[in-house]
Amino acid sequence: MKKIVLMTLLVCTAFAVFSVWPLSLSAEGDGIVRIWFSQYTEENAAMETIATRFTQETGIVVEVVPRMTVFNAAQDFTNNIEHDERPDIVFMQAPDIGNLVASGLLEPLDTVVDSELRTRFVSSAIDAFSLEGIPYGIGYSVDTYGLVYNRALVTDEDLPQTWDEFFALGEALTVRDNDGNVTRWGFCLNPRDMWFTYPIIRSFGGYYYGRYPNGDYNPYDIGLDNEGMLDYVALIKDLHTKGLTLSTSTQSESTIVARFIAGNVAMMIYGLWNAAMFQNAGIDYGITSLPDPGPGQTSLALTTVQGFVVNAKTLHQDATLAFLSYLSSDENQQLLIEAGNGGSQKLGTRNPANRAVIASGYIQSDANLRALSALNDECEPFPNIKEGTIWYNYTTTCFQAIFYGTSTGGTVDPQAKLHELAQAIRNDVAQMNAQPERITLPEGLWKWILGFFAGLSALGGGVVWIRHRRNPVRRKGFSREALLGWGLMIPLLVLLGMFYLYPILHNCYLSLTDYSGIHLLDYGLIGWANYRQIFSSGFRDLASMTGWTLLFATTVVGLSFLLGALLATVMNRAGAQIAKIYRMIFILPWVIPTVITLLMWQGLLDTEDGMINHFLSLFGIPAVPWLSNPLVARISTILVMVWFSFPYFMVVSTGLIKNIPKDYYEAAKVDGANGFFLFFRITIPLVFRALVPTLIMSFLLQFNQFGVYVLTAGGPASDVIGAPGATDLLITYVFNTAFNTNRYGLAAAYSVIIFLFVALFSLGAMRIGKKMSEGEV
Repeated sequence: MKKIVLMTLLVCTAFAVFSVWPLSLSAEGDGIVRIWFSQYTEENAAMETIATRFTQETGIVVEVVPRMTVFNAAQDFTNNIEHDERPDIVFMQAPDIGNLVASGLLEPLDTVVDSELRTRFVSSAIDAFSLEGIPYGIGYSVDTYGLVYNRALVTDEDLPQTWDEFFALGEALTVRDNDGNVTRWGFCLNPRDMWFTYPIIRSFGGYYYGRYPNGDYNPYDIGLDNEGMLDYVALIKDLHTKGLTLSTSTQSESTIVARFIAGNVAMMIYGLWNAAMFQNAGIDYGITSLPDPGPGQTSLALTTVQGFVVNAKTLHQDATLAFLSYLSSDENQQLLIEAGNGGSQKLGTRNPANRAVIASGYIQSDANLRALSALNDECEPFPNIKEGTIWYNYTTTCFQAIFYGTSTGGTVDPQAKLHELAQAIRNDVAQMNAQPERITLPEGLWKWILGFFAGLSALGGGVVWIRHRRNPVRRKGFSREALLGWGLMIPLLVLLGMFYLYPILHNCYLSLTDYSGIHLLDYGLIGWANYRQIFSSGFRDLASMTGWTLLFATTVVGLSFLLGALLATVMNRAGAQIAKIYRMIFILPWVIPTVITLLMWQGLLDTEDGMINHFLSLFGIPAVPWLSNPLVARISTILVMVWFSFPYFMVVSTGLIKNIPKDYYEAAKVDGANGFFLFFRITIPLVFRALVPTLIMSFLLQFNQFGVYVLTAGGPASDVIGAPGATDLLITYVFNTAFNTNRYGLAAAYSVIIFLFVALFSLGAMRIGKKMSEGEV
């Protein structure tokens, strides 16, 4: 009884404390302006130089924080927006600002982006960071693309001016062997990708989002299922039969770039991001404008602009805006661009948005940099509205089904599939903008809740005190050893409360809110709306994923246990020296870092270039779609995870097997038992009983196994657009829901369901394990 009361007291006290624990501690600020910048060392060094000069001129200290990549800048910015060492200026992609602006996290830059600054930068540098006419950032690098070509295969004079000329020239430059297989491509396209083929799609009248009369994007107007798109599909299918597109769905832009570096592609729609590789391979390359649809028309490349935004929660607004203005000067932009392009290497990694830099000798003296910068006026910035990336989440799956067939090898009706694509985008747009009715709690409710738990805590403490005051025998022990013990446990209990109890309670709270990409700070309670959605429209996906997750976890644990016990048995019978050697070999999968091993397996299992398929080809065995066929991919993930897990079971089973009395085996042998009988009727049952708690923990680990996502990214994708992938587990689907659609409240509801399932399973499994240990089962 005492333990129950004490635990109740601790839980109630922790709930009362952590329910009001501040999510972040505001500070007055340390006077330092922080800028999150680049992954390139030279570029960060240039920014440090600019920051030092600014400090010398103004006395304002600027700290440059290097970043691993720009692609997760928005997510990390959201997590640190009110941190004590929050970033004041962040280098990010323009398409990422939609949710941040909707949540009020970015500072409008009307005072900085004046008419004078606009004249010094190309229009896309400002337009890409503007919403409803308000600028929220300043572009620095225009990541656009054009027609990259190999001068050894196509001369400058022969470059195509229209798409018709492009297709005709590409076919003329294509070289085939005696069997009709392409050995050198005039051009090569990736049918699954819509980024680089978007200018061609636009030439046929297709588009991602329409626009309102005022020029703003209309996310409900989807132009991917119109008549022009059917003509585009017919064109790509024709090119596919001619071998001018990637032959399999597992290939990507990297395949095209590799062929270009090898001198086997004359033209490709790409940028200069891999210019260093082109130079190292000795390719005499150039870049020029994309072919135009026709006379008087211009192809616009779908472009991402990278630039600087300001934290709306900055503690040093004036100093931050002053440094941003200083950073935007022509001189400083020149310094950054030269550093970003490798100085004298002139790689083209950064394409300047500043007109003075474009006109500088550094850019104009290099033909490729000059041509790349000229493309700044022939680009269409990627939509920066909050719904901007939704269409890009589904197009790969759609085009893969159209051009390469379904996962079972079947064909699809292009018109029906394009309509499914457009409808999936519209549904996501509608769900993103849906506003469930918020619940208004009675004023002072939290005070009553806290008062209730405080009273309950006081009552529990009083009961404990009275019980021990009435028992002289226990009172002395309680006042010394017990109090000392609980006192020593306080630091641990505080840590458990902070890192275990509080996250669980906070996640339960988030599942009852409309926390999302457009409500990052101003989210509110909406009751059970997220759960209703899961158990209504999302129930089929939930049921299918739960079934697959259970099968995956059970199979991995079962096979790992059997294989580990079998190897432990074999090692136990082998000689001591040989056993030690093989144990060291078999334990390697367990000790090598997981991410490294998963990436290794990803390369080994690649359908086109994987070592396993190359080995099989030596025996005339065709390539196996290890990660591209749904059924085979599921089997592959199970086998890879078994490879990870069996060494642990081999180690723990070794000691248990040695402790099994030899009399059991000898008696069975006398009765005529063979090795199979001895293993499955003596070894396995005895080891299994001893490892029940370990098996339970292993099952829970595999149930929430995120390593599968590293290996397969949840794929191969479902034939139904928007449905979970073949290898998606519940935990990876929650990740996709949270970070692909930015519906964090819904993801939190899924995680609560997973938590409850795991908790109930654990309690049930532990009860069964206890009965087994007591011989009741």
